Amino acid sequence: MEASSRKRGVRPWEPEATMRSKRRNSSRGQGRCHDEGRHREREDNVEPAGRDTFQAKTIRNREAVPPGAPNLPGNGTVKKKRRVLHSVIDKVFNWNNLKSASRKVVRNKGSAGVDGMNVKQWQAKEEQHLQELRWRLIQDTYRSKPVLRCYIPKPGSAKQRPLGIPAVVDRACQQATHNVLSPVFEEYFHEDSHGFRPGRSTKTAAKRVEALHKQGYNYAVDLDIKGFFDHVDFEILMKLVGQVVKDRRVLGLIRGWLKAGVMEEGNIRYTTSGTPQGGVISPLLSNVYLTPLDNALTEAGYQFVRYADDVVILCRSEEEAAGALHYVRTVLDRLKLELNEEKTSTRTFKEGFDFLGFRFTNRGRHIAGKSLLALYGKVREITKRQQGDKPVTAVIRVLNPLLLGWGNYHQEGRNVGMFNHLDTWIRKRLRSYIYKRWRTFRWPGVNKPDREEFKRMGLFSLRTILRPDQLQLKLSPAPQ
Repeated sequence: MEASSRKRGVRPWEPEATMRSKRRNSSRGQGRCHDEGRHREREDNVEPAGRDTFQAKTIRNREAVPPGAPNLPGNGTVKKKRRVLHSVIDKVFNWNNLKSASRKVVRNKGSAGVDGMNVKQWQAKEEQHLQELRWRLIQDTYRSKPVLRCYIPKPGSAKQRPLGIPAVVDRACQQATHNVLSPVFEEYFHEDSHGFRPGRSTKTAAKRVEALHKQGYNYAVDLDIKGFFDHVDFEILMKLVGQVVKDRRVLGLIRGWLKAGVMEEGNIRYTTSGTPQGGVISPLLSNVYLTPLDNALTEAGYQFVRYADDVVILCRSEEEAAGALHYVRTVLDRLKLELNEEKTSTRTFKEGFDFLGFRFTNRGRHIAGKSLLALYGKVREITKRQQGDKPVTAVIRVLNPLLLGWGNYHQEGRNVGMFNHLDTWIRKRLRSYIYKRWRTFRWPGVNKPDREEFKRMGLFSLRTILRPDQLQLKLSPAPQ
């Protein structure tokens, strides 16, 4: 048998089926027609399956960014093969997925949408609402409601930021879809994108800026995209999403949320661009939309850090910074976005620049002026004197969560002196509040509350975040 196999030119370890297949293919190849060259040319033009991934498509998309090969993340390593979702609607209306999404919506609280149902009302009949939502998703009869327009103060500005509040049922459906899509899109997002992603935050973005500064990147191009959430183009966004998600029903859900309309003062207005700030799915879609920008910057050789629509490009020279700014304008133009020229600037670390509420200088990371002013305003509002007979301990209970959250955000950095100053100022505010209620012209010496008295009242001190009163590690009692 082995000798006969060698005579036929077949490897002896190949199975008999493989031998027959090779003989059949070789016999077919002998009778090719005269236009063999044309067929071979057509086959050579076909790209191998699996090469055209989401990042490659987003770079080549003629309505998105210039051509390039964006398959490398920020650290220059090649990622594993990325998935494409062909049928995922069954995972969206999976009962366990809907329950998990509903619990997260209830945990995040939030106000009611256009239907007037708040989170407590939803929670009271959660099983019934979820069964109805699941049935509508199965029957393909689910239709999203318009979002309710409201405005919140914009920190550091007299303007107001518009929010779109979806109905609770739409929030639950968006969260269920987000649970399914987010892990897959995570494989495509850039390493230097830190906004609304698991395991990443503003602190990781700030550390990345500091690491690049240590590597010699002394120029920072601070980009401000003009009205990003209001100018996201629906068609470009759906093309980008459609390169990963092939399920037409899931694509229909996303398109329905984008085109649901906005209710403001009783009137419904439909838009052709923008994603409403306040929607559960909006942060994921914003990252999808700006991934072509990330890939284009990497392909051009620029180092950057992005958190949602806040982008800073780190450069080694002023000429490189000017080139980066020009390149970004070209890419954003094809994404149908533009820069806010008044807020976009090029700074050095010696001059200092603000990013994500931090102030970066040659000396390190500090607190940005807008963040500090915002804290002053909130503390003044909580400790204002015109609050009737409200005891100071009740004021402290309202004040503590604000101080704890703000202090933890700015825990890293050179902020010891500022934290001590803020502690002193907050105690003065509380003493003024007590003085107003006592209606006296001077402090009684024995009743003037000092630092220890406020500590007994439960006032949180920012200094304790950086320098705890007690050591965390002890081997033995301290010597007397």
